[in-house]
Amino acid sequence: MIEGFDVFLLGQSIVTLFAIFDPIGAISIFSALTQNMSVGERRDIINKSCIVSAAILFTFALAGNLLFGALGITVTDFKIVGGIILLIFSVQYVLGRSEARYGKAEQEDIAVFPLATPLLAGPGSISVVLLMEDFLLKAIVITIVVAITWLALYVGTGVLKVMGRQGSSVVSRIMGLIIGAIAVRFIREGLEEIQRPR
Repeated sequence: MIEGFDVFLLGQSIVTLFAIFDPIGAISIFSALTQNMSVGERRDIINKSCIVSAAILFTFALAGNLLFGALGITVTDFKIVGGIILLIFSVQYVLGRSEARYGKAEQEDIAVFPLATPLLAGPGSISVVLLMEDFLLKAIVITIVVAITWLALYVGTGVLKVMGRQGSSVVSRIMGLIIGAIAVRFIREGLEEIQRPR
């Protein structure tokens, strides 16, 4: 604990959001979608995708409580539905996330889709951010995870060559298991809070 700031919670939150982002798993998809592009074009896509994903998450970090209030949603409600969403994501990760699923991106800006969303700032990431209670915690976690993701994508080609497609797939599945465990925790905590006397 540093001046009232929970360092353990910070580390746990970083690991959680990092697992959802899965930058190592996203490298193979990024490489496949940009294999015919120049180095400069690839760097532009990386920069834009990270900026857009950060903007999406910061928007929900700022407006999340207002959205809850307007819709009459409690954190407990969102813990349960967020956990269900994460659980679905974890199954997809463990079973394997196919690059073909996103189709050809010839007519679309792949920096926004599918890289920024839904790969990075998708429902799973948004759920995790909304479930964090402190804005400072949200800001630090989002900044750190997006920075790590930017670095991972920047050197992604080299990493992919070292790890190989199979190595990247193994890491992605491990991340899926972590996401699944986190999802079960969210659902369990939500159900426990509902059962508590008010």
